[in-house]
Amino acid sequence: MAASPRPDGEARERPRLRRGPAAFQLLIVLACIGFGYTPVALAQERFDIRSAYIERAEGVYQLNATLSFDIGEGARAAVRDGAPFTLHLEIVVHRQRSYWLDETVATLDQSYELVYHALSDRYLVRNVNSGEQVSYATLDAALDSLRVITNLPILDQALIRPDRRHEISLRASLDVRTMPDTLRFILFWSDDWRQRSEWYTWSPRL
Repeated sequence: MAASPRPDGEARERPRLRRGPAAFQLLIVLACIGFGYTPVALAQERFDIRSAYIERAEGVYQLNATLSFDIGEGARAAVRDGAPFTLHLEIVVHRQRSYWLDETVATLDQSYELVYHALSDRYLVRNVNSGEQVSYATLDAALDSLRVITNLPILDQALIRPDRRHEISLRASLDVRTMPDTLRFILFWSDDWRQRSEWYTWSPRL
């Protein structure tokens, strides 16, 4: 590297320019634009579990729940452009123990995926666990179907002890992916739209 003479005769190197995180981030943004993916501000809305209860049918307890959520126009546009919308449910059943920590009786992770099928101009909602799929003419109709969970099997009656108190906890999360996995991995922020509810817990009579 070229050096400039100092008054005392010694040479001094010119300071080097360092490319810090800001420069790296700029390169990533430019790469995203080159691939056609620009960060989109996707507004978050309130997300609640309004109600939940279980019913027994043929020896199996089934969950029924009502969710309250909406998605902003940015997320809707992403879905219409083909980004998958996912609803994920976490369900935990505990049994109370008098002199020890509560016992976990059962856990269930249940997912639903909503995608737009451009060829048929329909919105498809798929039960990821079972593979069952239903199509809807509009995005709002598809979202409405996800707001009401009906007859979801969560617990075998044989696992219940009638002499003990049981507690069921339910939490839900929403996710709209708007960026391919390769770019999601290297980008320090995400333009995904995500929401997660608080835990909804109740003690049913079993």
